[in-house]
Amino acid sequence: MLRSPFDRLRVSGKGRLVDARMADTPLRRFFVPPDSIRARNVTLGPELSHRLGRVLRLRRGDRVVLAGGGRHEYVVQLTGVSPHAVTGIVVEERAPPPEPQVELTLYQSLIRPQRFDLVLEKGTEIGVSRFVPVITARAQNQAEEPSAARAERWARIVTEAAEQCDRGKLPRVEAPAAFAEAVRQSSGLRLLPYEGESGGRGLGAYLRGLPERPRAVSLFIGPEGGFEPSEVELARREGLALVTLGRRILRSETAGIVAAALVLDALGEMGA
Repeated sequence: MLRSPFDRLRVSGKGRLVDARMADTPLRRFFVPPDSIRARNVTLGPELSHRLGRVLRLRRGDRVVLAGGGRHEYVVQLTGVSPHAVTGIVVEERAPPPEPQVELTLYQSLIRPQRFDLVLEKGTEIGVSRFVPVITARAQNQAEEPSAARAERWARIVTEAAEQCDRGKLPRVEAPAAFAEAVRQSSGLRLLPYEGESGGRGLGAYLRGLPERPRAVSLFIGPEGGFEPSEVELARREGLALVTLGRRILRSETAGIVAAALVLDALGEMGA
């Protein structure tokens, strides 16, 4: 049966014809400070207001999802939109998307800024719960950038990635830590992929062979050039499991992204 193009159209609450396909488009998600929502009234700050009003060109009557990383998220209908202020009202309260049951902390050695940014973005999309930048013997120096500016950029990258991929909670990005300190404060199942591991235990096979699934995993990724032998020996003494990522030598940022995905997949967190 032939269908008219008008079959896609339906009447909105304001009497306008809208495309039904657009009406079913998933709502955009944004993370906001908890005090942005008081009772059922919403007031957004200048930075997010600029994104909604100027960049995304949302209008009065449009709906978005606002999340604060807590037990609820909110569908909000915008009641006022300008580049400097956005107001709205909560029309629905619901549970956020589920997070991985396994808390994965990625201890990523400091590498070149753009490559480290990529690890944050893709790690967030995969499901990493927490990032700890690690200062290793061969870590590439990022001291040319003020730490406050660096932390602000990292937070922005994680936030935008979490919004884009529909995360229910923002991953944390900790302050950089020296390798020995990071090893000693890590918890849960602790893993260190190392290209020189003679035992040849593959990461995925090692995880699937565990008698029970861990609740937390700490994953250490080395810099370009790998860990120093003294660092590997320290990890071994502290009880970290040394594993491999296969035959190929991966860049540090590739290793972090691939290893995080392998951990979550082997522990059943990447399925539909």
